[in-house]
Amino acid sequence: MGFEYDVVGMGLNAVDHICVIPRFPKYDEKLRMVDFKRSPGGQVASALVACSRWGLKTRYIGKFGGDEMGDFSYRSLEVEGIDLRYCKKIDGALNQFAFIMVDKQTGERTIIWKRDERLAMTPDEVPIDAITSGRYLLLDGHDALAAAKAASEAKRHGIEVVVDGETIKDGTKELVMSCDYLVCTRSFASNFTGSSDLNNALDLISSMGIRWVVVTLGKDGAIARMGARVLRSPGFKVNCVDSTGAGDVFHGAFVYGLCKGWELEGILDFSNAAAALNCTELGARGGIKSLSTIFDLIKNGERW
Repeated sequence: MGFEYDVVGMGLNAVDHICVIPRFPKYDEKLRMVDFKRSPGGQVASALVACSRWGLKTRYIGKFGGDEMGDFSYRSLEVEGIDLRYCKKIDGALNQFAFIMVDKQTGERTIIWKRDERLAMTPDEVPIDAITSGRYLLLDGHDALAAAKAASEAKRHGIEVVVDGETIKDGTKELVMSCDYLVCTRSFASNFTGSSDLNNALDLISSMGIRWVVVTLGKDGAIARMGARVLRSPGFKVNCVDSTGAGDVFHGAFVYGLCKGWELEGILDFSNAAAALNCTELGARGGIKSLSTIFDLIKNGERW
């Protein structure tokens, strides 16, 4: 079966206002910023930007606000060559945005965000012809009911589904059960299964029939379960300036590896390296590096 796109993504886009501060503020304190940057973000949107820069053909499905921030976010994807014909601009709605405090000492970030309810996608709005136009479908599950429908339709058409697991909502269980690859945070795995034991959580999720379950562990890399096999992939040591978007780039790199037909170990190494390098610059997409730079880190970089 021939596909028009390598990757189709449905989920969030956002505008990030990144405030670099010397340390995390105390309550009722005024703290002067060290640096500031406004940059585009959003889980699926940023993952698709990474895929596009690495040469994949991509399509994004989502909603933008009818304001200046919506225009800014839209243009940030348009200039990357991502297909946007199934996107909508919602008049009167603010685009999703966030204020992100980045600790200059560690590069770790705290996110405060807002999303207009009119930007949410409902199951009835899922464009079936669009989500079935790519080899892989990437979903962040923020609008979980719509994402669950998209995943179910994709599977029905023989398309493999990758889910970025972060929050649990009505429809999340159905979404997870319809995916082939779950790449989630440690907190998601724990909350979803009710188990604080990571290995047990992997076992429980894997028993749902998911091909690969991957749990990201920040600087420590990732751990994955594929059938009876458990694989740990340590993270790479870099100068962390801003961890914003590291998970998004990890997901983009993961899908890239799937498109290239790599084995799980190679995909995890590539995803860890790409995510680590993204932390060396400000912004969710600021440190998306070239393939040659990523492969160089894999070959020569030091790991935790």
